[in-house]
Amino acid sequence: MFYFRINKLRIFDNHENAFLFFKRDLAQVQLISFITADAEVPLLDAWIAETDKIKKKNLLIQAVQQVASARILTKIANVKDNAVLTFGDTGYVLYQSTAIPEDFNWCLIATEGDDNIRLIGEQLDAVVNHPEFDAFASNLGTLLLGAANPTFAAGVIITKFLTNMAADILKKNTDDQLGILYMSLNRKEHYLYGERKRDGIPDLTGNMRIDYSIFAFK
Repeated sequence: MFYFRINKLRIFDNHENAFLFFKRDLAQVQLISFITADAEVPLLDAWIAETDKIKKKNLLIQAVQQVASARILTKIANVKDNAVLTFGDTGYVLYQSTAIPEDFNWCLIATEGDDNIRLIGEQLDAVVNHPEFDAFASNLGTLLLGAANPTFAAGVIITKFLTNMAADILKKNTDDQLGILYMSLNRKEHYLYGERKRDGIPDLTGNMRIDYSIFAFK
C-alpha cells in the first residue's frame, strides 16, 4: 500500500485587505490537487504506441480526462494571514494505491475566491475542449523526446497542463493565486524504505509552506 498525505499548510498572505472596521481580513481559500503516478496512466502506454492520429488523440483525451477526474478540490473558509491549516493528527490522504509507485508527481494550487467548487470541477472536466488543447496534443510527442520514462514524463506534462488550465480558469473568475507547488519524487531516491516526511516546503511563489508525508508497505 502507498499513502501520500498533506499534513499542514501555511499561507502567509491571504490577498485580502481589511478596510477600517467594515471588512475582516479573512479569505475563502480553494485548494486544487493533481497527482499522477506511473501505475495510474496506462492509457499513455497505448497513446505512445499508437500511430493513427485520430486514435492517438482520442487516447490522449481519455488520459487527460482520467487525470482531471482524479483531482481533489477543497474549500476552506475564514483563512487569515499567516494561517496554519492543519488536517487532523493523521493528515489528509491525497493519494493512495495498492501498488507502490516508482515515480510520483504532485501539483497543488491555492487560490483566494468565492467560486463554486462544483463549477470549477465542471470546467476542468471540459478542459479537452479548451482552445489550447489541440496545440498541447500536437506538441506532447516533441516534449517527450529523450525522456527516460516517456509514460511518466507524459503524465507529468499532462498534470502541468491541467494545473495551468486550472490557474487560467481561476484567473478568469477573478480569483487571486495564493501559491503553486510542483513536486516530482521517485521511489529509489525519495522513499526507498517506504517513508518520507518533509515540513516547511516552500512553493514557487514563496507565499506557502507545505508539510507532507509518504507511508508505504508491501
